[in-house]
Amino acid sequence: MKKLLWAILATAIIAGANPETCYAKKKSKKNDKKEQVKDTTAKESKYEKLIKGAKTQKGMFTLHITNDNKLLVEVPDSLMNRTFLLSSRVAATTDPKIFVAGEMTTNPFMIRFSKNEQSLFMHLVQHRNIIDENDPIAASFDKNFGDPIIKAFKISAKNGKDVVVDMSDFFKGNEKIISPMPTPTPGSSSKIKTGTYTAANSYILGAKSFPQNSEIRSVLSFTGDNNCTVTMHRSLVLLPERPMTPRIYDRRVGFFSSGKNIYSSDKDRIDYTKYVHRWRLEPKEEDREAYFRGELVEPAKPIVFYVDSAFPDKWRDIVKQGVEDWNTAFEAAGFKNAIIARDYPKDDPDFDPDDMRYSCVKYAVTDIANAMGPSYVDPRSGEILTADVIWYHNVISLVHNWRFAQTGAVDKRVRKETFDNDVMRESLRYVASHEIGHTLGLMHNMGASYSFPIDSLRSPSFTQKYGTTPSIMDYARNNFVAQPGDYERGVRLTPPILGVYDIYAINWGYRLIPDAKTPKDEIPTLDKWIEEKKDDPMYTFGAQQFPGAYDPTDQTEDLGNDHFRAGEMAVSNLKIIMKNFEKWLFDEGKDFTTIQEQYAAIVQQYNRHLRHVTPYIGGVLFKEVRQGENELPYTYLDKATQKKAMRWILNQVRTYRDWLMPADLMQRINAPTNYASSVHRYIPAYLVNPTVLFRIQEGGIIDPVKNYTLDSYLNDLIAEVFKTTYQGRKLNNIERDLQSETINQFIRYSSLKPASSGIRNLDFTDDIDLESEAFPCSHALCRHHDSEEQSFTRINMGPALSSADMAPYMTGALKKVLALYKQKRAATADSATRNFYDYQIITIEKLFNN
Repeated sequence: MKKLLWAILATAIIAGANPETCYAKKKSKKNDKKEQVKDTTAKESKYEKLIKGAKTQKGMFTLHITNDNKLLVEVPDSLMNRTFLLSSRVAATTDPKIFVAGEMTTNPFMIRFSKNEQSLFMHLVQHRNIIDENDPIAASFDKNFGDPIIKAFKISAKNGKDVVVDMSDFFKGNEKIISPMPTPTPGSSSKIKTGTYTAANSYILGAKSFPQNSEIRSVLSFTGDNNCTVTMHRSLVLLPERPMTPRIYDRRVGFFSSGKNIYSSDKDRIDYTKYVHRWRLEPKEEDREAYFRGELVEPAKPIVFYVDSAFPDKWRDIVKQGVEDWNTAFEAAGFKNAIIARDYPKDDPDFDPDDMRYSCVKYAVTDIANAMGPSYVDPRSGEILTADVIWYHNVISLVHNWRFAQTGAVDKRVRKETFDNDVMRESLRYVASHEIGHTLGLMHNMGASYSFPIDSLRSPSFTQKYGTTPSIMDYARNNFVAQPGDYERGVRLTPPILGVYDIYAINWGYRLIPDAKTPKDEIPTLDKWIEEKKDDPMYTFGAQQFPGAYDPTDQTEDLGNDHFRAGEMAVSNLKIIMKNFEKWLFDEGKDFTTIQEQYAAIVQQYNRHLRHVTPYIGGVLFKEVRQGENELPYTYLDKATQKKAMRWILNQVRTYRDWLMPADLMQRINAPTNYASSVHRYIPAYLVNPTVLFRIQEGGIIDPVKNYTLDSYLNDLIAEVFKTTYQGRKLNNIERDLQSETINQFIRYSSLKPASSGIRNLDFTDDIDLESEAFPCSHALCRHHDSEEQSFTRINMGPALSSADMAPYMTGALKKVLALYKQKRAATADSATRNFYDYQIITIEKLFNN
């Protein structure tokens, strides 16, 4: 029976005799398939859906760029609360007037990440205030110095404990903390126009990730006042868990630095300390004993600079030489082959000059006549992590004009429109070495060249050994003291390859000190090294003064320890150039563009020599001294020196037009006949500047016998400026201009209101940029170290004599001039002089009557 039933069932199934049963079975199979699909979908996680189809880069952070151009960042749980450095750099731009390719638009800053169930938080890591974690007050410190949240990202998905967030808007938007577009400051005189960010024209361009860093590129567009599209490269770099051991800064050696407020329960005050900026140069572990025995060893990680492939072949090797010249200094610190120059790699797909792992010398094709050498540090320790030299194309014209104006009278090789390669390479090597010096942590040393006796600059043996300055971090370009025939005798006309100060400074900053376990343990040795060189002026550091110099021994562009003699020799050379200007420079058939530029270089050079002497008036000598040393930190220049400077300057004002502005030459080169005439304006403005008068007054109070008193200074000033009138001689146009501008300054500070507003409101700073003086390496205030805590630039902003104090002196000066003009007016036979007196008498009397 059972066999019969199984047979019937089998026959029915085979024959398909029951359609419903067969359909039901087919339907069941279809449903099974649907269930299978449903189960597969359930297994595809939210994370997998999110990154599906995305281009993925694995590394420190896993980066995903989706098909709809979203940047998804996967942050590992293991990196929560680790410290990163975030940088923002221009990779390409349509407007180099705002920024150039390769330039950082903001100083890199430290961040860290934390999270809750909903969000990933980006914190700005504060580093200015620190404390020993074992200090009893550490708990209170932590409550008061937390790291603020600067951005929150909604968690889109999780991959285990790792979180995925959308950072598209952060990197392709105009996020304020990393925006490339400068924000106009209220009242700023900046001519740079800003644009309005346009989201529709902005997008994520690409991303790469490596074990210790992640790199993200985006295109940002701005329209409106400024139409600009810029490719931005952002780097996120994982900082070491153990920062480099810092070295405590000393103002007697010129390193860039960062400041810290150190809180402690062991001291009665907050300890403000600064750490120098330097690379982490350490011997390999197996070489440590040899290093401390005094043997030269290679560093575990050398400093490597990659030189842009855009450099012309004729300059590339000399730029690389300028980089590696610093090995001489590092050898003094115990390291060989410490700094290496390489070409951009051609076969390394990971190489990217905008990646913070690579330090580069970058060529920027713009009309900017400059170069700069910024470096970027771990703010916790001052360790330099990366650096760049931005080499603007037109620096070549700057170098050319310096060399011509400063040495053209003695070196026939520079009397041409285009220098021979060997001459240009000499100057470019200096530019490269100077900028690399900045990337190693060294500041400008503007006081270096003053240590050289003026006569030594004409000595072949001395200049061949020392060049023009003991530090290439000075602005001491070329030997303008050398006279015709000196070059043939063997006098060197250019700076040294490295100066003795540069070698000393690198040793001070980089040599490791045995048995020093803390930064403070190093101080006795560091002080000893300074003390050993204390009595040798070649090793003195002179901080850059801004905006103008008070200390005449610490200036830019000067040479030697006697600015009066140096100025006379330099002016003598400029006169030779002007006498031969057409013979040496004219090129028949060409327009006057280049010839005018070269003439402007001569005028600029002449202005430099005047400005080397003006600081002697109201001058103050600064010196870095320590408690217990039998010296003063500042002293005022004596009356005799100041009077000498006043006479020297006024003599220049009275004579420069004859040789610097010959009317026939001005006409032939299509230049205004008054091109350089502003000299007679800014000199009177300086002579009665309120800050100058304040320093004169202060010096007179301290020592009224040795120094000028304000009364005696103003009496001498009037006697010197109005000397021709006192002598009863006729006034030529130079004398009239000089006296008129001096009177204008008296009126300006008299607090008396003129009947009309025709008085020129001129201050010395109005013409401070008369020559558009270039600061090579863009170091007007070392722009890449523009934070107040990072640099030692002596800020000379005052104090100034108050208007209440100025007014009586200026009123008295006007009365004295009025009486003088009335006395001399009738006796003069020259109509132009008499008319000038009449006009000034009427003007001053109206002023008093009004």
